[in-house]
Amino acid sequence: MIKKIIACSFFLCTFVATASAQETTDSLLDKLKDKAKEKVKEKLNISGTMGITYEGYGLSRSPSGWTGYQPRRPWNQVRFIFTPTFKFSKNFSLPFNFNFAAIPTNFAGPYAGIKKPSFGQFITNPMNSFGINPKYKWAELQLGTQYLKYSDLSTGDIGIFGIGVDLRPKTFLFKFFTGISQQGINYVAGPPVVTGAYKRKNWMAQIGTEKEGKYLFALNIAKGKDVPTSAAPPPLTIRPQEGVVISLVSDVYVENGIYFKAEGAQSTFTKDVATPLSPVLKSLKPFIEAHTSTLTDYAGQVAVGKKGKKFDLGVMVKYLGAGFQTIGYPFLQSDKLDYTLNTRINAWKNKMNIVASLGQRVNNVNNTALKAKQFIGNLNWFTQFSDKFSLNVNYNNFGFQAASSFNPYGIKNVSNDLGINPTFTFTGKKIIHLISMSYNYSKYDERDVLTGLTTSNNTHTALLTYVPTYLEKEIAPDFSILYFYNDVPGAKITLATLSAALSMQAVKKKMRLRGQLQYTLGKLNSFSNSNNLIASCNIDYKLTKKLTWATFLTTNYYKYGNEIIPNGANYTETTCRTGFQYRFDTKKQK
Repeated sequence: MIKKIIACSFFLCTFVATASAQETTDSLLDKLKDKAKEKVKEKLNISGTMGITYEGYGLSRSPSGWTGYQPRRPWNQVRFIFTPTFKFSKNFSLPFNFNFAAIPTNFAGPYAGIKKPSFGQFITNPMNSFGINPKYKWAELQLGTQYLKYSDLSTGDIGIFGIGVDLRPKTFLFKFFTGISQQGINYVAGPPVVTGAYKRKNWMAQIGTEKEGKYLFALNIAKGKDVPTSAAPPPLTIRPQEGVVISLVSDVYVENGIYFKAEGAQSTFTKDVATPLSPVLKSLKPFIEAHTSTLTDYAGQVAVGKKGKKFDLGVMVKYLGAGFQTIGYPFLQSDKLDYTLNTRINAWKNKMNIVASLGQRVNNVNNTALKAKQFIGNLNWFTQFSDKFSLNVNYNNFGFQAASSFNPYGIKNVSNDLGINPTFTFTGKKIIHLISMSYNYSKYDERDVLTGLTTSNNTHTALLTYVPTYLEKEIAPDFSILYFYNDVPGAKITLATLSAALSMQAVKKKMRLRGQLQYTLGKLNSFSNSNNLIASCNIDYKLTKKLTWATFLTTNYYKYGNEIIPNGANYTETTCRTGFQYRFDTKKQK
């Protein structure tokens, strides 16, 4: 532990020294350039940031030996960020995106419990990112970790470590990328348990023509395949998979705001590549061969509408077949049909803004017995009645329903949320008073897959916030009161929270301080009350124009009611996060 802290301190000191030296060098260079090249424009421009942060975590539990609350973070962690963009000329730029942790320990997922990962596991760990994207005119080289979206039905929801290109000469469009989205990780029975994962190789391509703001016509193809021999022993609950999706995209934009968007896709997905090849099912050679666990299905979406300064109106229809599945969107829900009417209204001299959508979802389209319809509705209505009063009303309906392979009821989860938020502002000679009130009601219905019974989860949340702004003082306090009530079968939870915070500037406005205290009184059913006290402090100090030192300290004390055995159980969490951030900027400071 001491060695780790000493090493982290060494890194922090080294960073400050390097950044300070860079600051001094930059200052001297700027002066020399100003004298020698006052009329010569700089060709090299550097922007972005770099930084290093240390985070220490502590947890104490009482009584001694009680393990009812587990640590949520690594005890020590050092994070690095390096995201500068070097612009050598109008046509050539070199951006970096390095964001990684020195101690690669995850608390969830296939990396949980891994203390000494391999280099491949380290660079492909989702908590790390290493990317370089040199670009010259219309040609971009993509190296390292990339999150690329080609279209809504092909790929765009996963990070891949690899190499690729994005070429756009005139109106021609060509993209290609290949790499690894998941390294092979062996299953470990524990403790702690490591779930394991198969190594997954990906490649994707797009070819077409595009004129920004006018049209796009493109053909997409994306493939992912697991390597069955990449984990030994293999994961117990995961099977090696393979999938290919091909899609056609067509977007057209007219000058008067009318647009048309469409995409059609076909997926061929194998749920288990260890199953035998099938001569009956149709393969999509040379991309994929059909196994007995292979499914082929289709998806499509169409949107048409008109956008204006004051009014938008559009219609969208989206269909996903029961067997449609793509590795590029691993959590995409299939077997549904959505059709919605979307609009935006700006009225009353820009004092009223309404964004809304209305439609219907049909789940289990391919199963007549389980087919169900669901209302889709979203509304956000903001109105500025006067300089002193505004009102925001929002409503959201979200639902998920799918068939089940082992019971006749299937899965059904439907959520409805209604929120009302009035805000009052009163201005005096020395102070501005802001009072904000909000109320939210949430109703969540869930059907039990075993019994078919539907249970409801009802939540009421009320929040009152008061923020006074002093016009002649440097302090900025804020206060809030929160009431939360949740009612589910077998449990009723009530929370009441009081919070107060104070912000101020110091050291000739180079330092910004913020402290906050929060107390929560909780109750579960008829058990005795629980108590929670959180204290936090932020200290941001501007060492130079480009170098900032930020520190965050927090303590979280929680004492359970008598719902926990042993009675009187409590814990205290502490977190200390401190780090330096340097801002690259070769432009002249005004």
